[in-house]
Amino acid sequence: MNLRKWMTLFGTTILMGGAASLVTGIAMLLCDSSFRVVKTGDDWLFNVLMMALAGLTFGAFAHMGFFAYLMLNYIARSIFKRPYLWVALQGFVAVFVLIEIAYWTYDSDFPAVTFWAVPAALAAASAAVSWWKVKETTAGAWVPTLFYMVAVTTIEAMPGFQSGKITSLVFSLVPLFVCNGYQILRLHRILEKPKSAPVAASAN
Repeated sequence: MNLRKWMTLFGTTILMGGAASLVTGIAMLLCDSSFRVVKTGDDWLFNVLMMALAGLTFGAFAHMGFFAYLMLNYIARSIFKRPYLWVALQGFVAVFVLIEIAYWTYDSDFPAVTFWAVPAALAAASAAVSWWKVKETTAGAWVPTLFYMVAVTTIEAMPGFQSGKITSLVFSLVPLFVCNGYQILRLHRILEKPKSAPVAASAN
């Protein structure tokens, strides 16, 4: 990992955040014509522009969360002498967060189906990302990837959970999930050592 690769990852992440927010925001706008990223301004073009700018912010926020997770993982590996303990803890926290989401949204301002639909969708999507990660790396990446996609994404999307509006929750949760999925799936490619060039055969 070098500075150039890190900045490239940061740049592509915020761009993906902007694109994901734009698509998600337009979908939310079609579902709810009153949906606004900012309360001021009724011009749809201004609203779409704010969606894209909010997405860039989501991308930057997701990158900060990614860096925080990498630091946490590094520190935890030095604390837990047996690696399986840290893996088990991550699995427990991932399940606990999904249960907490159901608790937060049950009997709240969100639609009634939110308390089970959001945790189920997040768990299924996170499992898909984890499967993809395992397919490209090793089986040991399953639980850490699941933990990152569930726990870190949920923490980053806390303002959406506190809003009480399903459109605001989806608008924040989806772009953050997309950014986090992109980063975790790119990490092993960035850290992959380039193959050494074959030695040319000596001329007779």
